[in-house]
Amino acid sequence: MVWNPGHLLFGGRYILERKLGEGGIGITYLARNQRGELRVIKTLKEKILNHPDWKPHQTKLKQDFRDEAMRLAVCRHPHIVQIETIFDDWDLPCMVMEYIEGEDLGNRLQRLRVLSEVEALLYMRQIGEALTVIHRKGLLHRDIKPGNIMIRKGKLEAVLIDFGIAREFIPNVVQRHTVYRTPGFAPPEQYELEAPRGEYIDVYALAATLYSLLTGVVPISADERRLNIPLEPPQRLNPNISATVNQAIIRGMELQPKSRPQSVQQWLDLLGVGDSFTSLAPTRVKTPQPKFVVLPERWQCVHTLRGHSSMVYAVTISPDGKLLASGSNDNTIKLWQLETGKLLRTLGRWFSGHFSMVHTVAFSPDGQILASGSWDDTIKLWQVSTGREIRTLIAHSNWVNSVTISPDGQLLASGGANGTIKLWLVSTGTEIRTITGHSDSVLSVAFSSDGEILASCSADYTIKLWLVSTGKEIRTFTGHSFFVNSVTFSQDEQILASGSSDNKIKLWLVSTGKEIRTFTGHSNAVSSVAFSPIPPISFDQEGLQGIMASGSWDKTIKMWEINTGKEICTLSDHSNYVRSLAFGPDGQTLVSGSDDRTIKIWRRG
Repeated sequence: MVWNPGHLLFGGRYILERKLGEGGIGITYLARNQRGELRVIKTLKEKILNHPDWKPHQTKLKQDFRDEAMRLAVCRHPHIVQIETIFDDWDLPCMVMEYIEGEDLGNRLQRLRVLSEVEALLYMRQIGEALTVIHRKGLLHRDIKPGNIMIRKGKLEAVLIDFGIAREFIPNVVQRHTVYRTPGFAPPEQYELEAPRGEYIDVYALAATLYSLLTGVVPISADERRLNIPLEPPQRLNPNISATVNQAIIRGMELQPKSRPQSVQQWLDLLGVGDSFTSLAPTRVKTPQPKFVVLPERWQCVHTLRGHSSMVYAVTISPDGKLLASGSNDNTIKLWQLETGKLLRTLGRWFSGHFSMVHTVAFSPDGQILASGSWDDTIKLWQVSTGREIRTLIAHSNWVNSVTISPDGQLLASGGANGTIKLWLVSTGTEIRTITGHSDSVLSVAFSSDGEILASCSADYTIKLWLVSTGKEIRTFTGHSFFVNSVTFSQDEQILASGSSDNKIKLWLVSTGKEIRTFTGHSNAVSSVAFSPIPPISFDQEGLQGIMASGSWDKTIKMWEINTGKEICTLSDHSNYVRSLAFGPDGQTLVSGSDDRTIKIWRRG
């Protein structure tokens, strides 16, 4: 059967758009489900099933394919491609997977030639966490390589794909596995039909992948190494590789399985990725001892909102504290009653909505307008009282990561993935200025309380201050060692807070650019930071005063006493990345949005 664009599958639940590619026995297609969301459908090639050499094994091929789908379906993790459903179409087994927009590490490596050690180690940690889940399920992936690791568009998120040759294993027991390998990434035991199997097989491939990412070179194959052709140490090919990482790669690629770390976690420990950014942080600036003691914070989750069908990327609270707005990967915006958590309205239905992920939302100061920015490259303004779209702003040449409206309600600032910031008139939607200066995606923008200064942070590791009236750069803050994801001003405009993928939060003095304090405690990227309005943040002869919250990919929210840098409490009810945070105007309510598809409303006890 030929599958052409427009072909309906599974009772019309999916419609094919185009073929994506094919491998030895499988073929993949791009399709849309009934909600218009993109999906990948994988099936077997009919010419393989009907080939004289394969026909006697047709039943086994189909069963192996279904087994692969089932194995993958039970491995639930943010860094593992997710299965939506499994079905048969005219006796062809099919699996439906999430569509990951972005590029694989093989293509990224071709484009950049080598990756920085910091970026590569982040991906190793993520894929290592995914492999730990896979191994606990009794499976080996057996085909880890740059081409089988996708990076989500606009994010530092690696996703492991292609489980076509994954097999069950019993640690250190001799088992019979199909001889399939990718030279350079497969260990010597994968060249053998029967051999002891263990996690160390995937350890070798993961170490070889890191070798390739940091050098731009595919390592010599295990077959050649067994002929006494030596493996070139990666540090010789790239002197910028640290001694620790160089040694961990060599250990992970030992020819003898017993000489390698026996689990992925042991190898990650050799890399030190759990603390990979610690040494990059500058020494903390000493500040005066506090003259008061903040009692331990007690926050309780009072509502969990489950109306979105995908990851929640943005949350914000209206200035009067009555409404909550959220933006999601399901392409919609929702308005909720903050007090009760009741869903009031969904914005963006039918033909007026965004056609891709809603990454950012912001209320106007009077609460009458909501702005949304999307990866469909547009910004939309909505009338809050009716849910009606007021206008669409089109000028960004790539996805919109952040929007904010000035305190007087006249200007909207937006940060884009092409490194530009744009200023717009809210009343007309007219673009009045494009600000350039960042060398990578602008991830967050924020106005000062007087509206005269705009702060921006970027994937270029920097924070910049701009004069709104002219677009002139005032100052650049450097100190983070990875992407800066979130930036916000204190109420008195003296302090700037930033959260970064280096797992750190930093406070800066706006007037001088001096780093005041670094907060450590999160074990993964800090995606959002917010100052509590009560008590107000201040910086004077008494020192720093106030409370700050941070949300992280480590699935937690932390509260901080900013005058000491002390962690007050940790909120850990979310089961996936925390993407966004917002305090209510009374400082007694906090809202969080997460990749677990929920919004949580927290109240101070």
